[in-house]
Parts: sequence; structure tokens; C-alpha cells
Amino acid sequence: MPKVGVNGVQLYYEVHGEGFPLVLAHGYTASTELWQDQVAPFSEKYRLVIHDTRGHGQSEARADLSAYSLDLFVEDQKALLDHLGIAEAYVGGLSMGGMIAMRFALQYPQMVRALLLFDTAAGPLAGEWHSAREEVERLARSQGVLAAMQRIYEARAGMGFPMPEPTPGVLRHMAGLQRMSPDGFVGAGKALGEQESVLERLGEIKAPTLILVGDQDPLLAPSRAMQERMPGCQFVLIKGATHGTCLWRPEAFTQATLDFLAQVDAGQPVAGEREL
Repeated sequence: MPKVGVNGVQLYYEVHGEGFPLVLAHGYTASTELWQDQVAPFSEKYRLVIHDTRGHGQSEARADLSAYSLDLFVEDQKALLDHLGIAEAYVGGLSMGGMIAMRFALQYPQMVRALLLFDTAAGPLAGEWHSAREEVERLARSQGVLAAMQRIYEARAGMGFPMPEPTPGVLRHMAGLQRMSPDGFVGAGKALGEQESVLERLGEIKAPTLILVGDQDPLLAPSRAMQERMPGCQFVLIKGATHGTCLWRPEAFTQATLDFLAQVDAGQPVAGEREL
């Protein structure tokens, strides 16, 4: 699969299928592998574009921490779409990818026909990263990213969000952590910690919007806060899922997303709430 030079880094990307473009950004510490269960069903109808955010997967991981910010992640995605000749798309992402997507919609509203926000928040997260940042970074440098993320999982459990029995997708993601660059891990973590909230700007987004989150996700409350500021959105709660709904309940995640896009394709109103 190809790479393209954007904003000083080599970015790995994949394109699957034909039709109207559907552009998805993955979460922190993930890669294009996050969407493995969605590639086939999404690409049956849409031109699915996925990429490894800088510092992740097969994209370049710069050692310079100034090479990481959410603004740069947005501009990387814009440059990729320009490279592919895509002027308008359905744009979405999970967790960090959702943070990229909503900022992309604010920066380039003319390019976003609909917005999909999965397991995400509009601003920096208090707690798990900052409370153990030095320890987490030390672990990533000395023992690898998997050890660092296990420390974060422990912090989540201490906040009342234990991890259920891993699914095949979750196990696949955890195996990928062993291959992640510590530079990318630390740099992207810095970017997440330094971001400015866009919560109060979400009302500027006019594109039909899906907000989807698991009922056991630590980002449920931030997702509800986003819903309050986007009264025309569709809110989907996935039962029995913690952070990373596409890994915990892939069939429900895929169906909810395709149902929403079918409504947008048909020009139907999307506002409302459902559980799966």
C-alpha cells in the first residue's frame, strides 16, 4: 500500500472500494488495523480512505515533539485528501481520530458532508494521561508502548472502568502496541494533552453528525456533553462496550454507522437517539 509525503512526514494510507468517499481516522496508539472489521462492509458502498496518523503504524514517527499536534494531524489529513483528489467526504474518527474529525469539520466545513464521532471528546481528558504522564513515558521508552498502555488501563480500572474479556479485535490492537514507536506514542500523547477544547464551537458544525459511544466508555460523559451542543445529531449508545466500540461490538458499530450514512444518503433527518 502507498505512502505520501505530507507536511514533512511520510504518511501511510489505504483506499478500499468505490463510491462517495468515507474518511476515517483511528485512535491514539492504533493504526489502519483498527478498521479491519469495517473495511469490507464499508467499502461495499463507499470509497473508504484510512491512514496511519503520523507517529502511528507505518507512518513516519518523528523524534521531534514539535512535530505532533492535533492541528498538524488535521493538516495531514487535508493534504492526503488533496493528494487523492477528494473535495468532499463523509469524515469521522474514533477517540483521537474523532478529535481530528471534528477539528477538520471546523477548519474545512465545505469538505464534510457528514461527521462521525466515535468514542471521543471535544477537549483534553483529565486524569489518566496527566496523572501518570512521566511514568507512562518512561515505560514507553524503557519497556515499550504495550507496557505504557497497560499502566493506562490500570488507571482506567481505578476510575471504575475495568476492561472486559478481550475480543479478537482488542487482542489484535494490543499486539500492535508492541510495534508502535515510543517517539510516536510520546509525541501524540503530548498533542492530546495540549489540545484546546472545541466544545463550545460544536454548534458551528452544520453537517449531519453521528455521536456513537459505548455504555462502559470513560468518554460517555464527554460524548453526552457534545450531544448537548449538537441538538440535531444522532446519538447511538452501544451496550456492553468500553472504549473502542468497533473492537468490542464490531457488528453493532458497523450497522449503526451504515444506518446513519444511509439516512444521510437519502436526505433524511438524522436527529434522535438509539441503543444497540
